[in-house]
Amino acid sequence: MFGQRGRRWAGIATALVTGGALVLAAAGPAAAEPATKGVARAVPGTGVTLKLDGRAQKTSALALELKDGTVPVFCIDFHTPVARDGEYAEGTWGESEVKNLGRVQWVLTHGYPNADRAKLLAAAGATLPAGLPDSRRDTLLYFGTQTAVWHFSDGITLGDWERGLTAAAEYDVIRRVHDYLVRNATDQPEPKAELSLDPASATATTGGRAGPFTVHGPAGEIALKVEGGRAVDAEGRPVGTTTNGGRFWLTATAAGRVTVTVSAPDSVSFGRVFLFSGGKNAKQKLILGGSTGTSVNADAAASFAAAPASPSPSATPSGSPSPSPSPSAASPSPSATPVESSSPASPAPSTSPASNGGGLPLTGSPVALAALAGLALLAFGAVAVLLVRRRKVHFTV
Repeated sequence: MFGQRGRRWAGIATALVTGGALVLAAAGPAAAEPATKGVARAVPGTGVTLKLDGRAQKTSALALELKDGTVPVFCIDFHTPVARDGEYAEGTWGESEVKNLGRVQWVLTHGYPNADRAKLLAAAGATLPAGLPDSRRDTLLYFGTQTAVWHFSDGITLGDWERGLTAAAEYDVIRRVHDYLVRNATDQPEPKAELSLDPASATATTGGRAGPFTVHGPAGEIALKVEGGRAVDAEGRPVGTTTNGGRFWLTATAAGRVTVTVSAPDSVSFGRVFLFSGGKNAKQKLILGGSTGTSVNADAAASFAAAPASPSPSATPSGSPSPSPSPSAASPSPSATPVESSSPASPAPSTSPASNGGGLPLTGSPVALAALAGLALLAFGAVAVLLVRRRKVHFTV
C-alpha cells in the first residue's frame, strides 16, 4: 500500500523542490557589473621632500586615469611601492585590509581637492607664500592631505622642518593642513557606487513626519528633489541636499503621496579603494581623492493620511438648572478633614442603593447579597455534581 502512494508523493515532492530551485535561481541577483579599472600615473611638477617617520623622503603626487577622466589618488600603503603605469581595479574597504579608512574618508571630504581651497587654508590657519602659483598651492594642499591620510592608514609621522626639505614657508602650509585634518577627523561611512534610500517607502499622518530615510551612495553632495511635500532634517528644517549616510524626513500639509528623488553626479567617488590588478598586496593600495563616473539616482515615497479629527470637548455641567436638595448645600471641601455643622444637612444624591428608612446608606447590602448568591450557586453546583456521579455509578454497575 505504501509503495504506490509513497512513490506518488515522492514524485510530487521532487517536482516541488525542482520547481522551487528554478524559481530561486530566476529570482537571484543580477550579475555584478565589472569593476572599474584605471592606471596609476605620477603627476609631473609636484615633487616635495618631507620628513616622514624620521627620514627625509622625496615624493610626488599620484593620479588615476579612469575611463571617464583622471582624478587625484592617495596612497594608503606607505611601505609598499606604487605600480606606476600599472593597472588598478576598484575594490572595497574590507578587501584592502587598511585600517582607519573611516577617518581617511573624513580627511578626503575636508581636504584637497574636495574642500574649497581658500576655506581649507583658513580652517588650517595657513598662509601661502607670496606669488605662489595655483599649481604649487594645489601641490601643498595635496601633501597636507596625503600626510594626514598616512597618519591614519600607516601611522606615519610628519616631522618638523629642517634644512634639505621643501622650502620652510611651503612646508609650514603642508604641516598646518596636516594638523588640522588629523585633529578633527571622525569616522565616516564607506561610499558606494550605487545610490539607494532606506526605507523605500513610509507612512505618516498630515502634520507628522515620515521616515527617517537614510541615504547610501557615493561620497560628495547628493541632491534631493521632493514632490507633494518637503524634506526636513531632524530639527524640522527644510533640506535640499545630503551626503552618504545622511538622514531626512518627509512632511506634507495634505493627505496624499510625497515622492523624493536623490541624485549624485559621480558614481565613482572619492573614498573608493583601488587595488593592483596583479595582486592586491603586491603593490601599493590607493584611494580616490576625486570623483568621476556617471550620475546615479534613487527614489522613495511616503503616503500621508488625514489626521484624525480632534474629539469634541465634553460638556461641563452647569450649576444652575438642577435644583439642589437643600438651599444650604455646598460643594465638598478639598480638605480631607471632616467639617462639623451645627445643623443637619440634607443627604446628597448618591448612586448607592436606597437607604434604610432615611438613615445611613446600606453600602454593605450589595456585597452581602452577592455573597449569598455566590454561595447558593456553589451549593447548587455541588448537588449537581453528586447527582451526575450517582447516575454514572448506576449505569456502570
